[in-house]
Formats: sequence, C-alpha cells, structure tokens
Amino acid sequence: MTRRPLMADQTLFRDPDLFEITHLPEAFPYRDAQLDDLAFALRPTLSYGASPLNTVLRGIPGTGKTTAVRRIFAEAEETTQAVVPVLVSCQTEKTQYAVFSRIFLALFGHLPPPSGVSNTRLMAGVAHALVERGAVLVVCLDDANELIPDGTLGSVLAPLLRMHEAWPGARTGVVLTLSTPEADLSRALDRATRSVLQASEIVFPPYTAEEVRGILAERVRAGLYPGVMPPAVLDLVVERAMACGDLRVGLDVVKRAVRAAEREARAVVTAGDVLAAFAVSRHLHVAMAVRALTAGERAVLDAALAEEREGGPVISGRVYGRVCEGMKYTVFHERLKKLEALRLVDLYVRPGRGRTREIVVREGVEEVLGVRIRVH
Repeated sequence: MTRRPLMADQTLFRDPDLFEITHLPEAFPYRDAQLDDLAFALRPTLSYGASPLNTVLRGIPGTGKTTAVRRIFAEAEETTQAVVPVLVSCQTEKTQYAVFSRIFLALFGHLPPPSGVSNTRLMAGVAHALVERGAVLVVCLDDANELIPDGTLGSVLAPLLRMHEAWPGARTGVVLTLSTPEADLSRALDRATRSVLQASEIVFPPYTAEEVRGILAERVRAGLYPGVMPPAVLDLVVERAMACGDLRVGLDVVKRAVRAAEREARAVVTAGDVLAAFAVSRHLHVAMAVRALTAGERAVLDAALAEEREGGPVISGRVYGRVCEGMKYTVFHERLKKLEALRLVDLYVRPGRGRTREIVVREGVEEVLGVRIRVH
C-alpha cells in the first residue's frame, strides 16, 4: 500500500532528541564491561567516601566514552550527596582557569568572576567547600588530549591530584577520556604528576557493524514512526557510519535524511536522502574540532587554507607571514601543533636548511568552513 504524502503539520519523528549526539540513551548496549570497570573505579567513593581510582578511558571518537561517564556520574548523583561529579569538556574549556571555573560552578552554583581571582584562590575555595561538606570531587576531563599540546593538562591535574597536601581532608579523583590513539600521558605529564595519577585504563574498542546497526535500529524504532526508514536504507546508513568509524555520523545521517524527506513532504526516507546527508555528516568530527577553535587557532587555519588556494606546497613560514601581526612565532607554532592534534592539518618536515614545515589541510576542513555543519 502506498503511503500518503506528508502534510505540512506532520513529522516523521517520534522523538528527534534521540538522534542528537548529546542525547543520553536509557539503554547503553555493548559497553557493559566498560561500565562495570568505571563503576569499580568509583566504588571507594560510593561505598565509604574515599577518593576514587583515577581512570583513563581510551578510544576513538564515537565509541561511548563520554556516554559511559555521564551514566556513571548520573547514578552517583542519585545515590549520594557525598560525591561531586564534574564533567568538563576540554574542547571548550581549554585553560586551567576555565577548567577550575567549571568545578567551582558545580560546587557553588555560579561561576567565579571572569578576572581578578587566581587559580590558587579558586582551588582554595573548592577545597574548603569539599572539606566542609565531607564530599569527594570527581572530575572528568573529557577529550583531555585537547589539553596536551600546550601543556595545560599537567597544570590542571597537578593541583587537583595534590589538593589533599595543601588542604588536608580534601578528597579528589579524575577520569580522563582520550580520543586520539597517539595521546601519550608518559610524555605529556611530568614524573611527579604521573606518580600521583597512577591511572588504570579502560579501552573502548570501535563498534562492529552489527553493533552499529543494533544501536541505530533501536534509535530508529524509538525515534521515528514505523516505515519511515526501510531496512535497506538503514543498512546504507550503517555502511556509511562504518566507513567513517564513528557511530555519531550514523545518528547525524539519520537526522538529516529524515529532515530531507520531511522537506519534500515524503513519508519514507530514500537512499538518495541518506547519500546527500552523508556528504555533510561525514565531516562531523571536523566540524566539532573547528567549533572548538579559539580565534587565534582559527586565524592560523584560515591562513593555511588561503595559502593552499594559491597553489603549491603550504610552507609554515609563509602561513606565519599572513598572521604574524601581533602573534609571536612561538605562539604560532603552538597553534599549528594544536591544529595537528585536532586532526585538522598534517605537518611534514621538509628536507633542507632548518626545520621548515609543510602544512597539509585535511580533507573536509574547507567543506566544513563553507557549509557550517550544525553541531549541538
């Protein structure tokens, strides 16, 4: 039976929020072992008020690390008031003061003044509050690899992990999520910080095709009306998500493909809708990285793109020449390394005198800057 065209006031979504990458699902399949390991790390805190075991969650983007932390933190808040879990996105909170401000907000319900308060005073306020409440602070630095290139990770971890030395009775612990395989804490942190961190690791392997299909099929069942996405079309979504190695791409493709069908007043999503959506969604990780750039980092990326459009190899010295006004070369170099860490550019040392670098802007960056992918 042929389905009727969609009316202007109708929608194909039962619940569009299920396809947002920030949605916290009720069911979290295929990650029971990781959830158990993370719960074990927090057991000392929940059972007898001790500091948790410091933990590192490793896995490429879209493997469930952040969702696992959000679920465990939510359960901890429901279980006891003796724990203060704080999830900090290091894609947006890039400085020591910004991270400490998020912790301050969780404890006091408001942000500290934007200036005039030192990091030491911020930590003193946090420590006193923890001691007075008898609470344990558990901080997750989500995408902690973002803080490695400029050395911020060590400056954040050291005062958190050693808080008990300056303020006896203060109890803290950290969870780090790392989304880049090359992130090396042994090099990023000094020996003293590594010795107090002593973190256990939980690995989040990439989802298999069967697992991706299971997750997407459940979201489609709960989030769309019956018949909107035929099985063969869902298979195409799974295929494209696996090509990118990121479940979030699949969720974004479903959302965009369904909206495309709605715009054309169709009640069924087609393979063409999926392919058109994938042309945008496949650069989702690039869009998220670009959104997190500071103005200075974005200026370096724009300059590299401008130099690339001139033709020929993109040499770091010429890129610096486009942005050198008001920017020291050391700062330029740090921002360039940050772009490399975010997988927006690749850097190659050219043979010859000195350490001249060639910059290669990665696929998808220019498209993202032109299309402006919306990331929630």
